[in-house]
Amino acid sequence: MMQTSEPRLPAVERFIGRMRELCANEPDEAARWSAAADALKALLADPGLHEHARTWPISPAKLGLEGKHANLLFYEDPDYGFVINGLIKRPEAKTTVHDHGKSWTLYGVVDGAETVLRFERTDGAQPGDLPTHAPVEQTDSGEVTTGHVDCIAPWEIHAEYNGTGRTVAVIVRSQKSGTFVQNIFHDHGNTVEQYDGPEQIPYHLG
Repeated sequence: MMQTSEPRLPAVERFIGRMRELCANEPDEAARWSAAADALKALLADPGLHEHARTWPISPAKLGLEGKHANLLFYEDPDYGFVINGLIKRPEAKTTVHDHGKSWTLYGVVDGAETVLRFERTDGAQPGDLPTHAPVEQTDSGEVTTGHVDCIAPWEIHAEYNGTGRTVAVIVRSQKSGTFVQNIFHDHGNTVEQYDGPEQIPYHLG
């Protein structure tokens, strides 16, 4: 668990406090994460966050590449387990088609723009399994820009395609990557790969 005695940005402290309040008092997960999305929008509007984000590294090489990204790890809550991550995507980067397993995820754009694509499985299977093969089809796509927050429920299948500039994002997860399994859906042979999510690289947000 990442711990530090150094102060964090005031807006980040406010966001953490709101997240802890929601975890303590809102038992309905969908309602909790909807409210958390509103709190993340407030954080994304903070000038201090934007200034700090200019310092976030695009190295080591695992940050900002296609495929299995690494994330900056800003915070892991000692009581409720949610984490705050950072992600930097290089221009023209594309993620795999993937889900986030059983984790709830908020994806907030600090800077940049990209296309978010949604997919559904066409084999009739219920969400929550770890298949070796599963056909998927694209159901939606939309452009997102600075300040947008995408709320991704467990097992929702999606991908992000970057534009001509880099994209910087804050990601809030209900639990740290590495503690749950995700699916990656490949278009060759409808094969599915499981992995433990992005590597976590500790980084101080303050």
